[in-house]
Amino acid sequence: MSEVGGGTILHVEEVTRSFGAVSAVDRLTLSIETGEFITLLGPSGCGKTTALRLIAGFERPNRGVIRFAGQDVTERTPQQRGFGMVFQSYALFPHLNVFENIAFGLRARRLGMDEIRKRVSAALEIVDLAPYADRAVQALSGGQQQRVALARALAIEPPLLLLDEPLSNLDQALRVQTRNDLRRLVKELGITAVFVTHDQEEAFDLSDRIAVMQAGRIHQIGSPRHLYENPADRFVAGFVGRANVFRGRIAPGGVRMSGEVVWRIGGDRPSIRAEPGQSCSVLVRPEDLRFGEGEEISETAIDGVVRDRRFRGGSVLYRVETSSLEGEPGGEGDDSVIEIIGSAEGPAVGSRVRIAPSETARLHVFLEEGGS
Repeated sequence: MSEVGGGTILHVEEVTRSFGAVSAVDRLTLSIETGEFITLLGPSGCGKTTALRLIAGFERPNRGVIRFAGQDVTERTPQQRGFGMVFQSYALFPHLNVFENIAFGLRARRLGMDEIRKRVSAALEIVDLAPYADRAVQALSGGQQQRVALARALAIEPPLLLLDEPLSNLDQALRVQTRNDLRRLVKELGITAVFVTHDQEEAFDLSDRIAVMQAGRIHQIGSPRHLYENPADRFVAGFVGRANVFRGRIAPGGVRMSGEVVWRIGGDRPSIRAEPGQSCSVLVRPEDLRFGEGEEISETAIDGVVRDRRFRGGSVLYRVETSSLEGEPGGEGDDSVIEIIGSAEGPAVGSRVRIAPSETARLHVFLEEGGS
């Protein structure tokens, strides 16, 4: 199997793939390090699967270059590239048993039978399916079929593993277990992997870095924590994690939200290069808001009424209705509702409350004419 050696292993440079007048991938540039687990994350139709197919060789770019291990592979077929691929549908052969499914790619490479048995056995051990070699694939559960598909990709000892939403057909509990196993396997084997998903929780659990895509382009790439805490633009801010997004105007030292209420900009972004009064959008995470009473929050408080409480295990998600702000909360599209994460001992439904950013809140400000 591949080993972590450091340095760039895959470089995609200014790659575009159009279908008629539509650019599914638009001037995509991406570098991946050896041994890295990177995820292409975005909504349906953003171009992430097309990008993966371009890397695999199933699609050819209209322009741009794809280099692997320093070599130009743009015009090479999938077979010539030799990457491992796990599809959303698993693409198992129903007329072949588990052993034969895993051996399929090895036979295509004309390996001897002894080598095929050795590699299939090793792959089955890796995915914990050693007793299932003679089993019909139709007799397996969805999670077991997914592991057979992964074993088939690993058996060819690929220099790069590509995964196109392979967990989407599993139920929630099995998805969590399987992605934990997948992350462990990839890291133990030192494989470089590119994963595609629209599920941000999945991306956060699996990835060293995440590339957030929309309209065929990467808006931002970074670690899960960096994307959550330092979104580059409003799309990333709203797509990665729950968020409240409000309209405001630039004021000295902060943003004027409503009347005399000014929310201060703290953290590592103490100021915004903009003229006072300029329109902007302000993003604040539900966990960065608090309920409060008294003078300590009087200058920053917004009045509201608790309309809903949703138990989340270790916390409660409160939905508070307010007429003080114009916004686009990330919860369910109601402009008058703010989402707050608090404790189970918080206010009851129907309570009148005051809301303000916490002392450590990170407010993200995006100017409406571009820039932030």
